[in-house]
Amino acid sequence: MEEFQSLLRNPDKRPRDLTRMRELAFLMGFSPRATEPFLTLRRKGGHLYVKPLGGERQTRATERVGWNGWVELRSYPLDERHRSSKVGCIVAVEPDILVLQEVEDRPSLSDFNRDYLGPKLGSPFDQWLFTEGNDNRGLGHALLTRNGHRIVGFRPHAHEKDVDGKDLFGTDCPEYTIVTPGGEELTIISVRFQEDGDLGDSSAKRREQAQRVRSFYDRLTVQGKDRVVVCGTLGEVSYADSLRPLLGDGALRDVPCHSGTGPGNAGQRGQLSFGGPSGDWLAKHDYLLSSRALYAGIRQSGVHFPPKACGGRLTRPFLRDNGRGRDGAPPPPLVWADFAL
Repeated sequence: MEEFQSLLRNPDKRPRDLTRMRELAFLMGFSPRATEPFLTLRRKGGHLYVKPLGGERQTRATERVGWNGWVELRSYPLDERHRSSKVGCIVAVEPDILVLQEVEDRPSLSDFNRDYLGPKLGSPFDQWLFTEGNDNRGLGHALLTRNGHRIVGFRPHAHEKDVDGKDLFGTDCPEYTIVTPGGEELTIISVRFQEDGDLGDSSAKRREQAQRVRSFYDRLTVQGKDRVVVCGTLGEVSYADSLRPLLGDGALRDVPCHSGTGPGNAGQRGQLSFGGPSGDWLAKHDYLLSSRALYAGIRQSGVHFPPKACGGRLTRPFLRDNGRGRDGAPPPPLVWADFAL
């Protein structure tokens, strides 16, 4: 107490005097944060303090100096309800080739494949590829294959620019080449167009994106590659003018509109199979498009929603309601197709 009072009366306190006063205040029980948990970071007055359990507050960064030491940060997994709904969709369809978007990173993809998909499918996907793009959050695209399907090629398009010289694609528009067990080559383009509500003219941006993706498809056609799939979020209904460069002439066909698609597994809970000349999912933004060569070989196709969100009923009003589940989060639809290659 005497040392503390002596330092307190000193009008010319140096930094080490202030540090000693804080230590003494803690020992005497004056510190109001003595019972805080293991580690607390506080941003206060341009300074960053660390407060370990059972110790006095320590300055780790100021306006003059950088970090003094380091702190390891760990991320937490997604809510189990969200993860289980994604796993349920994938397991119900049992795909040989799986395209994912907005994937956090490769370690997360590896864990998801090994720890969640593997036990449900009998074994994890044999090959997987994760690529980042232009997203500031680091989210990227992913491709997973199994049952003898091999990833043999990859072509990014994150460098593509729009008319203003800015990034054309918000994430990327990766182009994958896959060889089937029978030796057939398949090209998949994973797309994610501009969404409404983003800054700028969303429709004009989507149109430019559609024109560029169409140029990718035309290049593949000239090269003699007629087995092409374009899948992902186009951000607009199929009859929108902004998507006309991609859908207008019928070179790329909307898989759900295939007239030969039967009821398939539509009776299963949470599953809807497409049929009819116009399809049943009219207000969609998620697409599975195929070249004419693949379109002619469609055996079955559909979209799978988590059973919880459907409540056991397959109705169009549910689809128009954006498919939001009881926890307020939109369930992830999985659009799928079975092709005869």
